[in-house]
Amino acid sequence: MVENLEHLLRRAWRFPRAPRAALYKELLRSETYLLTVDDPIPGGETRRVTRADASFPVWADKDPELGGVWVPVFPARDRVREFVAARGLKAPRGKEFLWMGHMPGQVFSLLRGVRRFAGLRLHLDAATGVDLPWRETLALAEGRLPDEAPERWDLPIERLVIPAGERISLGRLAPWDGEPKPALLTMPQAGRFRPEDLRRLVRLPLGEGRYAWTPCRHFLQILRRLKSSGAVESDRFVENLLASQLSFEMYGEAEALCEWLAARGQEAFAWMGLAVVYGRTGRLDECAALCRRAVGRYPGERAFHVNGLRALIALGRREEAARRVEAAVRLFPQDAVLAELGRELSDLAPHRV
Repeated sequence: MVENLEHLLRRAWRFPRAPRAALYKELLRSETYLLTVDDPIPGGETRRVTRADASFPVWADKDPELGGVWVPVFPARDRVREFVAARGLKAPRGKEFLWMGHMPGQVFSLLRGVRRFAGLRLHLDAATGVDLPWRETLALAEGRLPDEAPERWDLPIERLVIPAGERISLGRLAPWDGEPKPALLTMPQAGRFRPEDLRRLVRLPLGEGRYAWTPCRHFLQILRRLKSSGAVESDRFVENLLASQLSFEMYGEAEALCEWLAARGQEAFAWMGLAVVYGRTGRLDECAALCRRAVGRYPGERAFHVNGLRALIALGRREEAARRVEAAVRLFPQDAVLAELGRELSDLAPHRV
């Protein structure tokens, strides 16, 4: 089984745009391994199996460009040792590197709780790895096969203006159903991307009914290029960058951006983004706590009231939600969304007989 998983990983790495159904199926029925840093285990035995509700110090790599973290997952325990040796890693004093084994399918649910989680990186060796972003990890955590690529999104911002003088390249993508001749637009000066990035595309209107596609990651590079060239104001760049990351379900990257913004004085805007990230990724306790704190500091920001109430209702904390909705309606008496949440709470209230 390990040999089959490694074969499928190598094939996915060599042919990044090919279907991956066989790889996904094998991942759901294979044991996998993580690298952790923990206290030494007496007797030298380094195998551990973590329960789904336990926290653990898992090794993760930070994306140097976008800030999200990618957790390496290994098909065999020997691959963990090779990873440590190849990087020359040294454990902190009093700790050891341990490989941690997980039963088939278990690891995907565990990793979704990692802070700034962008996805997992299926690691075979120093030259061979396959990335599974957040959306695919979620499907595997739920025991489903992820949708086959390419994933496609509409333009997540109002418009994208490429000024005169910027060099662009136009090419062709492999066709898919309903799209016999998809065009590929890239901006070489914005940065390079990997063939694997072509599995996630965003549609760029070109005017007169024409459009092209570009990898989502390259789209973010284009935004950064336009900011550095002075074509986009700094504030608008940040708004567009966050809106794009949320639209592309790049939640780990969005979380990293929001924390960076909060540390630099844009707390209200950053917290609004974090509330969305927490809500969409199922971190409802964190969402409720953040919104409760934000309502006290920024009571005039309607989004904190709405997102906090939605989190409380989903958590079943109806009494607290009822108190919060009354306070929110007093501040925003004509708000239709808050009124609807109030009605939802009334419907959920127990009826006396």
